[in-house]
Amino acid sequence: MGPLELECAGRKVRLGGFRQQALLATLLLEAERVVPIERLLEAIWEDTPPASAKGQVRICVSAIRRQFVGAGVGDLIETHPAGYRIRLPSAALDLSRFEHLAALGRSAARDKHPEQAVDLFRSALAQWKGPVAAGLESRVLRQAATMLREEQLSVLEECVDLELQMGRHRKVVGELYRHVAENPYREQMCGQLMLALYRSGRQADALRQFRETRTLLSAELGIDPGESLRTLEQAILVEDPSLEAPSQPAPAAAPGRPAPVTSLIRQPAHRAARTTWTDHTLALRNRLNSLQQANLRLQATLKL
Repeated sequence: MGPLELECAGRKVRLGGFRQQALLATLLLEAERVVPIERLLEAIWEDTPPASAKGQVRICVSAIRRQFVGAGVGDLIETHPAGYRIRLPSAALDLSRFEHLAALGRSAARDKHPEQAVDLFRSALAQWKGPVAAGLESRVLRQAATMLREEQLSVLEECVDLELQMGRHRKVVGELYRHVAENPYREQMCGQLMLALYRSGRQADALRQFRETRTLLSAELGIDPGESLRTLEQAILVEDPSLEAPSQPAPAAAPGRPAPVTSLIRQPAHRAARTTWTDHTLALRNRLNSLQQANLRLQATLKL
């Protein structure tokens, strides 16, 4: 996850050109599974493979095998009738480490061990060094990179949800600003930033973030923010007590992902927020009626 790199015993192994790297990256993304030869052709040449493409793939595989053997790791690529498969120890590939650590983090969250879950999620995210197979222009690799980026962001959101439930809002504000700027359509992440800002005593910044997201969604997609984000904005406006940071670490939601930040506005608080908002609205209406009555009296006096 990042530029394609091969390391053996602490020493980086020099890889060949684009064809070898694209082929190896495709095999690694499907580690322990047979990758059809057609998939490898697409990864290297997309829709225009030459007549000699299959022969060139065999040449690339032979070259990669020699590099593996020269690095002292042996022949890791198997030949099958339908294509090729690379065999690796589970800890040898950063993608495998990420998936394993993320799964352990989710298990810890389900078991209500938020501290352990956060540590595991952070270890999983640390495996990323940049976009998947960065620098290799290939449709197959771009598609894989997009799917894995989505998984990375999902793990990040799960991790931040737990950290917010544990009162670590100040710690995550800067990180969330960066990720929201890079992924402005992710409303869950925007809500996390709004909550972290509000808990850090920055109510105005939290509301500004909502307005920026609403403007972007309206201008770019012609839609309004979802209900959960709008509910969070209203809770911030009325300073709903349920938004305050917990005094004790909150247990993770189970099963599945931690409860999203907007669920921190509990049902009783919803009613309290609506009551507070209604009282505020009634006060404004009463004030408006008083002003209208005063205006009528003034007009009557002027006519006299």
